[in-house]
Amino acid sequence: MRFFKKYWYIVILLLIVAGVAGWKLKPKPVEYRQYSVEKGPLKVVLSASGTVRAENKADLAFQTGGRLNWVGVKKGDRVRKWQGIASLDQRTIQKNLEKELNDYLKTRWDFQGNRETYNISTDNLDKYTLTPAARRVLEKSQFDLNNSVLDVELQSVVKEFSSIISPFSGLITSVSISNPGVNILAGSVIVTVVDPSSMYFEAQIDEVDISKIKTGAPVELTLDAYPEEVIDAKVVSIDFSPISLSGGGTGYAVKISLPPQTDDLKFKLGLNGNANIVMAKLNEALILPPSAVFQKDGRWTVKIKRGKGIIERNVEVGWETEDKIEIKSGLALGDQVYVSK
Repeated sequence: MRFFKKYWYIVILLLIVAGVAGWKLKPKPVEYRQYSVEKGPLKVVLSASGTVRAENKADLAFQTGGRLNWVGVKKGDRVRKWQGIASLDQRTIQKNLEKELNDYLKTRWDFQGNRETYNISTDNLDKYTLTPAARRVLEKSQFDLNNSVLDVELQSVVKEFSSIISPFSGLITSVSISNPGVNILAGSVIVTVVDPSSMYFEAQIDEVDISKIKTGAPVELTLDAYPEEVIDAKVVSIDFSPISLSGGGTGYAVKISLPPQTDDLKFKLGLNGNANIVMAKLNEALILPPSAVFQKDGRWTVKIKRGKGIIERNVEVGWETEDKIEIKSGLALGDQVYVSK
């Protein structure tokens, strides 16, 4: 009797253990978070840092060496287009030019005298019956005259290179040498001129994002010097040639417009800032949270309710932000989407 009683205790204990194990192993029902497809605005922006630059900026230098004669500007001066900026001592250059002009006149007289000697009135020597010696004399005098003209032109260029003029109206931002009498080497930068009306903002965009940007796209620009002011701008152009980004990798320079410059020269070279380039702005779009959509087998998919069960449906998505994703097809306004908790 005692044996059977003990046996039943063991059976009951095993049944209890089996029941607990079965309860623990029983799959729990999946809990879902529910979202509704809504209609609302969607603005997609790409943020990029950049710097204020000038379209018209020139380092002006002499293309020939010599002694500095004068510099007619100082830092901060405004200059007009074609205004003289600086000049080398031109006394030697002028004398050489006068000598070349004299040589030209002498060569011209010799040339004319040879023509008169052989009774030549046109440049086409084939029209005349000439001995080989006479033809050589006339052709040599023509070569001498041509070379003399070239010598005068070359010396005129040397004189032109001994002066610096401003290629555009602007502001002198630096003067590196201003003392007359200093010997200048060819290529030495004397002054830098910048046109304040040609300022623009240059942003650097990573190559993976450059295809998303279009010329004319609106830009919300903020400069570090004026953090409370948002400047309405637009993309003017996108460079064709790549650049190396400061953080590594390849990118492209994007030119962004700035408002017209004011008298206080608000937009200065080198100002840093941030550009929010608007890639898309939709007033009414079907939207869901990005967490409600997932990729499966290369397709965008959502979970919806069908009868008493949850099924998957493929959808087409568009633009995406941190908190919104555009649903282009596959769902309608008000549809319910389910996400596992």
